[in-house]
Amino acid sequence: MNYRALGALLVLPALAAAADHVHDSAAAAPNDPPIKITINPEARVSATLAGALPSPTICGRPVEFRVWIVNQGFVTSRLEARLVGEVPEGTQLDFHPEPLKGVPEEQRTLRLTLTAPGPTDITLAFKSQNNAPDLGGRDRVHFLMKCFTES
Repeated sequence: MNYRALGALLVLPALAAAADHVHDSAAAAPNDPPIKITINPEARVSATLAGALPSPTICGRPVEFRVWIVNQGFVTSRLEARLVGEVPEGTQLDFHPEPLKGVPEEQRTLRLTLTAPGPTDITLAFKSQNNAPDLGGRDRVHFLMKCFTES
């Protein structure tokens, strides 16, 4: 048996699947919300970048992100968001953890404020109230954002 050929056959589909998870904001439709949250029937939360990220703004001004929620479990608990990992100094998140309506789709608004100019590494995690965060990191989105100073 040719184990090298077998190994290549096993690795190629995995690489192709991994490539599907790379976010290309240029390929996103202009009206797609940048963040898509899916809550499955077991109330597990997963998050992906779906649309184009908002344009950079002046430091200290909040940037609004539309969040599209696909609620397959008809969950009515609060949806919470938080900054995770190494949170850059001066980065603020504003997301009101209101109860979900239990409808198949709804939208929310999330606001991020940056105070330091230049690229900022952001990781957001989402969870429904009283549920454990996802151990595999599927409840998170990771992206770079920047602001600029007024001249």
